Amino acid sequence: MPVVGTITCLLLLGACASPTHRSGDAAPAGSPEQTTAAPTAPTTGTPTAPPPTSATPPSPSARPSSRPTTTAPLMLGPNGLGTLRLGMSRQQATATGMLRPFPTNGNGCASTHLRSAPTDRGLVIFSGTLGLAVINAYGSIKTPEGARIGMSSADMLRIYPTWKAVDGDATDGRGFAKTPGNDRAVYRIATRNGTVTELTLQYSNQDCYE
Repeated sequence: MPVVGTITCLLLLGACASPTHRSGDAAPAGSPEQTTAAPTAPTTGTPTAPPPTSATPPSPSARPSSRPTTTAPLMLGPNGLGTLRLGMSRQQATATGMLRPFPTNGNGCASTHLRSAPTDRGLVIFSGTLGLAVINAYGSIKTPEGARIGMSSADMLRIYPTWKAVDGDATDGRGFAKTPGNDRAVYRIATRNGTVTELTLQYSNQDCYE
């Protein structure tokens, strides 16, 4: 065989052993171009919205208080009882909401009772010249110094050593004590069997009874 033909055949064999990959043809096994694509999640419908954010909790100041509401106890003296004040007109006193309706109208002395008191307690008397002149305590109402209905006469005298009887004595009687903080008023205090049974704040010059 001629040498030229031998070389030509070898070149042709080399070309057959190293085929060139064309676009669209499958890559030969073991070829660097044969790679596995990473799987992708299928896309379905509209993307899911993020979960809603919870509402901001109210500040401590906006939360209702769990503390029970308490009302200060009524105290008799030195100038009145609660919003009632000695010297008020009947119209002013009625406007406080603390009184029952007056049974009659007139320019002289008139009486009614405290709305929160039992029927036979809490007498209130108005003078035609002085206005609200007498307020009777009831139940557990106390004076600022601590006197109350139901306490012993001895304890009352320790609180008000100025108490002076006008009828009977400290064990069974009635009398008056100065009202600390109001030199125009006195406490009318009655006792029975060594116990305080009546406690009244009144003008010292009230003109409606005794």
